[in-house]
Amino acid sequence: MKRNYIKTCTGIFLMAVMIFATSCKKFLETKQYDRSNEVAFYKTASDFEQAVLGAYSSFDNLYHSGNFYFLLTDIRSDNTSVYVPGGSAGPLSKSEYDDFTLTANNEHLQGYWDVSYSLIQKTNDIITYLAAADIDPAKKNQYKGEAEVLRALTYFNLVRLYGGVPLVLNRFTNINDSYSKGRNTVDEVYAQVIADLTNAQTLLVTNRNTGDNSGRADRGIATSLLGTAYLTQKKYTEAATEFKKVIDMGEYSLLPNYTDLFKTGQQGNSETIWQAYYVAGVSGSGSSFPNYSAPLNSEDVLLQTGLAFGWNQPTSDIQNAYDLNDTRRTAISDGFTKDGNYYPYKYINTYVDIAAGTGDGNSGKDWYVLRYADLLLMYAEAVNETQGPAGAFSSVDMVRVRAGLAPLSSSLTKDQFREAVYLEERRESPFEGHRWFDLVRTGRAVAVMNAKVKPLSNADNVGLAAPIDEHNLLLPIPSIVRATAPQVTQNPGY
Repeated sequence: MKRNYIKTCTGIFLMAVMIFATSCKKFLETKQYDRSNEVAFYKTASDFEQAVLGAYSSFDNLYHSGNFYFLLTDIRSDNTSVYVPGGSAGPLSKSEYDDFTLTANNEHLQGYWDVSYSLIQKTNDIITYLAAADIDPAKKNQYKGEAEVLRALTYFNLVRLYGGVPLVLNRFTNINDSYSKGRNTVDEVYAQVIADLTNAQTLLVTNRNTGDNSGRADRGIATSLLGTAYLTQKKYTEAATEFKKVIDMGEYSLLPNYTDLFKTGQQGNSETIWQAYYVAGVSGSGSSFPNYSAPLNSEDVLLQTGLAFGWNQPTSDIQNAYDLNDTRRTAISDGFTKDGNYYPYKYINTYVDIAAGTGDGNSGKDWYVLRYADLLLMYAEAVNETQGPAGAFSSVDMVRVRAGLAPLSSSLTKDQFREAVYLEERRESPFEGHRWFDLVRTGRAVAVMNAKVKPLSNADNVGLAAPIDEHNLLLPIPSIVRATAPQVTQNPGY
């Protein structure tokens, strides 16, 4: 697996284009593989290869680094919380996501916006300069397809988190022009996501996501994301069509044992559609998922090195969603023993990492962007909405049987089947960033979350002490963005 991601000085991104801080100015005068700043650089296939690898470094940062993707997704759902035993409300920058008191000044809010537009800039440059590049046509198709998939994923995440965002497809030649760029509509952003993924399907080959190319975008990834985007827009026929293409590729299959998904050495397994990969013990290339998810006081028990922050703890609500014989329930452990004392602190067992490292941020634990099990369930959901459940049972039952559950009853109505699929989607990947998006796209977020309002002192709290409303479904636009670019309007309620 290629890991030659080029890491350089971190820039400050004020709007839809990356603006370098003074400390990075010297890099503008040299040839930088992950800084698309010189037209003269983009000449050879090797140049583009290094530029694409540089884009993947930002892809990794979408889910990790200081951006805390789980805060923007899982913590906002009913699956995890900082308020349960072993959790740590800690800095407001973390707890604001959990209790829906988020402000536009939140540091992680800005961090995710920054790294997203950093990645968008890198992909824009790759696509722009490839047009005139005299390199092998197959390589040109590969690099353009990869860049389009990365750009589409980034905008897909942004539009689901913020609503309409500035849609930037080219580099600004005049930095002042970036300050006058306003927000595009949600429909316009989705149109670009779909255009990028549709074109990438024609450029990429099937199953490049293996061997040395493990982790890189391929046709299966492009098609899976396209289906997910259609499903989010409630275009069920189109979604089912794209998901069926992936199924018919015959390139993916469920691992026999659910728990094997999270063991060391599972990068690129048969169930992986896309993962963000991290390397243990290499400065700047590891992950901190174990540190974030380990409950307080679990150092030296659940972690070999680094601190246990307690920022992403499973709730009783998600644990109780499982049947007792469901093997996926083992993803949640009830507590741990340290120095002879038992701590009844639930934790995400799949993120435990006792391998030796060099401190926080050096785990080899990866992030699943999408698994084949997720796709099977989304396919069943789309088919049910268009044709009823008759042709969708087998996809759900594959996932259920792997979990040790019986197949669904064939007598389920369309409405009953829909609810059954929603439950399986929650139980299959509760800590992989899907639950919040699933609640929002199916129109259930406000009702589901408000049905679970409890005092923050309640040990079973799901993260909110007061009801939410529709404005909470989107994040606020970061303050620094609006201060720099007044044309970018704020979301209602913030």
